[in-house]
Amino acid sequence: MTGTEHPLVTDYLATIEREASFLPAGRREELLADLREHLAVAVGDEEDPQAVREALERLGSPSAIVAAARAEEPETAADAPKVKPRTRNVVTAVLIGITGLSALGGSAPAVAVLIVGLVLLWTSDAWDRRTKAQTTALTLATPVVVALGALLLAARFGPTELLAVLAVGITLPAVAAVRLLRTQPPTA
Repeated sequence: MTGTEHPLVTDYLATIEREASFLPAGRREELLADLREHLAVAVGDEEDPQAVREALERLGSPSAIVAAARAEEPETAADAPKVKPRTRNVVTAVLIGITGLSALGGSAPAVAVLIVGLVLLWTSDAWDRRTKAQTTALTLATPVVVALGALLLAARFGPTELLAVLAVGITLPAVAAVRLLRTQPPTA
């Protein structure tokens, strides 16, 4: 039996191969080939388990060898920390927040702002599903509340009632926007 066929050496190399699975296949094979070559010389035809263990200990623990191999690897773009684009989150919150104000400019701008804001919200991974649903509910409740208020107060629609309906129409989306800004994840 040669040094690389000894069960302790086989287990040692299997551990290194498993722990080094993050390495590109070529680099991992190169590391294992170097270790096999070194172990063939260091262990030779030794069959005594204690002598083989001592040779493996001199070489170093599998964790230490894999850590050294990791340190030699250049950092790739996949390993780099991801930076979440905060600008998109702020734009989404602002669009949601101004849906009430955009209604003052007419229904076409209000609908456009509402649709763009909701599309940005639902295609973003910055918020969880619950936050998105609550924001959507608050934003879509605005035109319903304004229409109901205008309908119910139509008989005595004066400046006070108009201001109340406008305040609600502006406040609901603003609350939704503030909620979005407070619950967005911190930037990396």
